Amino acid sequence: MSAETATPERLPASARVFARVLARDLRLELRGREALNAMLFYALLIIVIFSFAFEAQSELTIHAGGGLLWVAFLFAGLVALDRAFLREIPEACLTGLRLSPAARPAVLGGKMVSSFLLMTGIELLLLPLFAIFFNVPPGARWGAVIGVLLAGTWALASTGTFFSAMSVHTRYRALLLPLLLLPLAIPAVIAMVQSTQIFLNGGSGAGYWIELLLGFDVIFTCLGLLLADVVLEVG
Repeated sequence: MSAETATPERLPASARVFARVLARDLRLELRGREALNAMLFYALLIIVIFSFAFEAQSELTIHAGGGLLWVAFLFAGLVALDRAFLREIPEACLTGLRLSPAARPAVLGGKMVSSFLLMTGIELLLLPLFAIFFNVPPGARWGAVIGVLLAGTWALASTGTFFSAMSVHTRYRALLLPLLLLPLAIPAVIAMVQSTQIFLNGGSGAGYWIELLLGFDVIFTCLGLLLADVVLEVG
């Protein structure tokens, strides 16, 4: 394929919308860094507080490391998800998106992926700090932990972006988003914590939890994209 045929203008219309929404969101966030700084601060603060509160030792990580890690990631992720559509409010950008002929699933998909990438970047940055503060056992299976991190973060990004679109114009948006997201995401959160705990201990046998998490990802990604027209019109 030549360089000319690979330009965005040669892509299908929905793919161009997806790519431009994704690139715009990442460019705006990397330029301002409001959400990135807040995510890093909240997650790091939780890890440091827990490490001092529990006098973190390897025994604590063996029994509760997965839960402590995902508590930090959940708080950081809510910041990114809250801003997924909040940045569209100034200058009536969200109204422009609604009035445009852009495919709604492509718009929502671009938002999902941008939230996923921002959350994943912070999480990968914090993993080494978590390993240091909590004295993670040397036998931990870090490749598997990162795999769970990616699948779990996508579960939060796909469902959270959907609910962010629904709640963007509500008065209590910051409160409504976690109230909508967290109860629905309980199966995924349990799967994240359990499988992460197993891999931090260097064990195996997390197949059931991985299947549950991947099934959640597939089902709610498809539902979100199928309902994109509705949620972007009423949000």
